[in-house]
Amino acid sequence: MSEPDCIEIQHVLVSFKETPVAADRTREEAEALAAQLLERAKGGDDFTAMVREFSDDPVHEEDPSPGVYKMINTGVDGSDFGQVISELNGRAAEKEAELTKKIEEGDMAVDEAQTVMQDFVEELQAEAAKRQGDTPHPRAAMVAAFGDVGFSLAEGEVGIASFDEEKSPFGWHIIKRLA
Repeated sequence: MSEPDCIEIQHVLVSFKETPVAADRTREEAEALAAQLLERAKGGDDFTAMVREFSDDPVHEEDPSPGVYKMINTGVDGSDFGQVISELNGRAAEKEAELTKKIEEGDMAVDEAQTVMQDFVEELQAEAAKRQGDTPHPRAAMVAAFGDVGFSLAEGEVGIASFDEEKSPFGWHIIKRLA
């Protein structure tokens, strides 16, 4: 069976102190919690509620579907989140050039330009956060185990990407394939 071109998944990240996320639990506690959450998810518990309560990834209260990602498979053409980031970076560079010109022409003070730029970057970050769930991420841009498990699941199925220093360095990902 070949893998799909694009999938949509939702996940709970269970991390621990020694990972880049640095959650406030031991590795053993994280492993036990991940196993417990996997069983709850397989038993039909509300997955979105589990993401909100347990995920060590940032969860925004206003997000109706936290922890959701679309992933585009390796070798598949299409717009992806990397292109969104490039676009946003381009807009930031344009804004910086505009503000630099205003400073050089004496139309704006440096501290005012810094404040304007900081506000603009915060707007771009908010836009990136909004577009993250709607725009596929390249599989290669995600940790290997995340894509390996996500693409192996059938729609509606739940699986786990276990902690691995190379393939899943942030901890355990309990993954539910949505589409």
